Amino acid sequence: MANYLDIVDDVIAEIRTGRLRAGDRLPPQRDFAYRRGIAASTAARVYGELVRRGVAAGEVGRGTFVRLMPTLARPALAEPTPLTIDLDLNFPTVPEQDALLAASLGQLAQRAEARAQAFAPASARGSAALRGIAATFLARPGWTPDPDSLLFAGSGKQAIAATLSALVSTGDRLGVEALTYPFVKDIARQLGIRLVPLALDGEGLVPEAVVAQQRQAPLKALYLQPTLHNPLGVSMSRERRARLAAVLRDENLLAVEDGIYAFLDDRLPPLKALAPERVALVDSLSKRLSPGLTVGFVMPPADAREAIVRALHTGAWVAPAFAQAGGTPRPSGRRSPRGGFRASRWRAIRAPFTAG
Repeated sequence: MANYLDIVDDVIAEIRTGRLRAGDRLPPQRDFAYRRGIAASTAARVYGELVRRGVAAGEVGRGTFVRLMPTLARPALAEPTPLTIDLDLNFPTVPEQDALLAASLGQLAQRAEARAQAFAPASARGSAALRGIAATFLARPGWTPDPDSLLFAGSGKQAIAATLSALVSTGDRLGVEALTYPFVKDIARQLGIRLVPLALDGEGLVPEAVVAQQRQAPLKALYLQPTLHNPLGVSMSRERRARLAAVLRDENLLAVEDGIYAFLDDRLPPLKALAPERVALVDSLSKRLSPGLTVGFVMPPADAREAIVRALHTGAWVAPAFAQAGGTPRPSGRRSPRGGFRASRWRAIRAPFTAG
């Protein structure tokens, strides 16, 4: 039997696509129930929820009518602005960053092998050298990703888009934190994915909320930020991560873990380390390196790897070969596991997040 909230979502989709317009009269509840093959009591719940959400209005003696839909929020995908403070974009910098980047790109121009790679056709799998460097770069204490599993997107946003496109089909339900990254709302709308908000507390997503939702109307996957959630800044404890990993296994549920800010506090393992077969971890260089010279990373479950490779290529989300090659050299002989960034830079950036 269809969940009444699914039917509510279907009616709202008809309004957004123009099949139902402001002022249209919805059929009487008994007729609606007959057409949908649901109980009259379920139809009443659907109409009540439509009214509660403000997309329909009931008039005594006349029926229920579609209201003018509220204007959608400004898309998260927007051009950078000239404002002094632009909260759409945030990334850390330090004084020596430009010199380090210049030295690294200078090495790229001098190495024949790197030049050849930079102008070759792009591959989602990247080169063996790049996979090895990226695996070391993305490692956290006690965990290093398998280099052979790494995939490369043009940015962190493209990594998220490709992963959701591969794992969640049009019309499927994706569980998200009740306050989630705005871009995910936009890409879900573009892909026809229905978002289901899940309860948060001081550590982020509540595992029991996932279980409760599965009993009510099963999800296809989750999207979450376990470390330094955007915009709340909260992080899951080790115990919370272990509980959530167990829920993923028990419920046979996939998760997309956004680790974009985790480099600022890598004291705890990613969720991917606790449930590798259930979690696709996405990350990027935009916050570590530069928003203009970035590469996105996907560390997928083994069973989903080929589907994500196809999504990266069909969506034109593969990282350009030049960007992949730009991530390979190390600046000025400073051979650090962070791709050439000196330890002092990382201490300066991370200090506010790891104090205490």
